[in-house]
Amino acid sequence: MRKFPLLLAFIAIIAVSCGPRNPQKADGRIVTVTIPPFAWFVEQIGGDDFRVNVLLPAGADHHIWEPLPAQISALSGSEALVINGQLGFEHAWMERFMQVNPEMKVLDLSRNIRLIGSEGLKSEGLMSEGLKSEGLRSEGLKAGEGEAAHDGHEHEAGESQAEDDHDGHDHGQAEAVKAVNPDAPGQTMTDPEDHSHSHGGPDPHYWMSPLTARIMAKDIRDLLAGLNPAGAEKYDANLSLLERKIDDVDSLVRVSLGEKPFTTVLIYHPALAYMGRDYGFEQVSFEDEGKNPSPARMKELIDLAREREIKIIFIQAEYDVRNAQSLSRETGAELVVINPMNTDWPEAVMEVAKALGGNRQ
Repeated sequence: MRKFPLLLAFIAIIAVSCGPRNPQKADGRIVTVTIPPFAWFVEQIGGDDFRVNVLLPAGADHHIWEPLPAQISALSGSEALVINGQLGFEHAWMERFMQVNPEMKVLDLSRNIRLIGSEGLKSEGLMSEGLKSEGLRSEGLKAGEGEAAHDGHEHEAGESQAEDDHDGHDHGQAEAVKAVNPDAPGQTMTDPEDHSHSHGGPDPHYWMSPLTARIMAKDIRDLLAGLNPAGAEKYDANLSLLERKIDDVDSLVRVSLGEKPFTTVLIYHPALAYMGRDYGFEQVSFEDEGKNPSPARMKELIDLAREREIKIIFIQAEYDVRNAQSLSRETGAELVVINPMNTDWPEAVMEVAKALGGNRQ
């Protein structure tokens, strides 16, 4: 009985997810984002004031993608570049991006996120990893230690701060300093024997959790208001609308997952660690060091799925589906194709939640 109203609510969210989008965007003002999901947030807040350029093409694998010369040249017209901050291609190409447009402001959206990564690891972000171009500037960043203060103010020693503490104050002078908190509950969401591909740093898939999406939205609002102070009031209003949409998605995820505290899912590439941390489920990746799993790994996964009665196998749209199909046949778990790189962010999150909710007993 719960599924029908949930479906109606999901349809309503998707129907309004495009928000203030309008194809007649201002041609003269461009903001570039590195991955498709970030475009949705910029469009929701900026409305028609900015045209959004997306670097990573739809369906491309961000682990191996390299930009074409024309894509790099297109950055010359961008006022700002919004980056994930933890993706390999960003690190590899950032210096070249800034050579094309030294005056382009850079917003690292990972700077205020409590990142999941190797125990004890601290990431100081792209801005402090040797990318010292004279024009390389990080919008709204300030040097500090530990997690960046979400509200732009200094915090006393020992003062605790939750992720949703970020209150949208001006970040005016900031520098990207991020930290991983290994003591956070639920932080390691992969199987202890998981041989999954490593990004060589913190997990970059933080946008898949609505709780972190609120932090991203506020940082994007600050960026756009800095680029166009005359539109600050409009961006505040759009941020409020966006936060309500994010809250609606958060509520629907919680309703979908129900009261059962833990669920384990199989996934080809581990893209759901933040969602799992924030909503109480565990992902087990079945790629093997970035490649298709070996026969020995497949046997381990089949045994694990039967032992834990795993009912869901997720596969991202850009990966080979054949091993996932084999696991599904052997275990009886449902195979669900998801797209974390979907430009329609609510749809990307809700397709995961719907699959989990539909398979709870």
